[in-house]
Amino acid sequence: MSAAWAICKREVVSFFVTPVGYVVLAAYALISGLGFTASFFYYRLMTESPTTFGYKAVPDFEETFLSPFVVFCGMLMMFIGPLISMRLFSEERNQGTIELLFTHPLRDREIIAGKYGASLVMLLAMMAVTGVYLVLIAAVVDHVEPSVLWFGLLTTLLMGAAFLSLGLFVSAVCTNQITAATATFGAFFVFYILGAIAGDFPENNPAPLAWPDQVREPLGVVYGIVRSFVRELPLDTHARDMAQGIVQPYDIAYYLLFSAFFLFLTFRALEGRKWRG
Repeated sequence: MSAAWAICKREVVSFFVTPVGYVVLAAYALISGLGFTASFFYYRLMTESPTTFGYKAVPDFEETFLSPFVVFCGMLMMFIGPLISMRLFSEERNQGTIELLFTHPLRDREIIAGKYGASLVMLLAMMAVTGVYLVLIAAVVDHVEPSVLWFGLLTTLLMGAAFLSLGLFVSAVCTNQITAATATFGAFFVFYILGAIAGDFPENNPAPLAWPDQVREPLGVVYGIVRSFVRELPLDTHARDMAQGIVQPYDIAYYLLFSAFFLFLTFRALEGRKWRG
């Protein structure tokens, strides 16, 4: 555990020795701040004239402002996450220092825990920025329960941790930082697009009625499984309700299993170097 902590501290320091850490925090603060301001003024317009926006009465604050803003903060990791994860392994490969790291008496899980822990420290720093916005909401809006704000912060944290686990795996298999960042963003974007497309998939079996039942029924079962899987794949799908304080165990389990899966793949990627060696 002490070895993982030493790696974590080294990585956190390296974030701020170079401009990367400052650029990441500044970009997150700027974009999330613009999103918060725009969302606030948009909600104010809706409260002044609800019928203009299709509402019969003043829309619910948590549904129309808080939840979209929290999900927006989490989705920012789709763009900012690659800046954090791209350097964790690929930079060391590019500089030739990864072999020195592997020659130390360190286990693969300690290396992964240290580097992933460093990315989570950066994530917590960004969550501190989000926390400022939620404190402002608590000060201005009286009817928002503190538990809803805490769950909103938890939602953003879980989304960010899941994004970073995928980015860590991509960095472990890429030798160039730009390639790692591009591949990570591409993977995030594919997940997002698949979820958007899956919403338009028909619920009924798409196989033609003229086909025999022996063919249509198995295809219908497979189609239903694939449709359900793709619909649940995007990271923002499980965040919308949780950002409103509606917490379901399977939503939290999704993020934890997503992170654990890609951490496992990272472990396998590092283990593969032994076979190549």
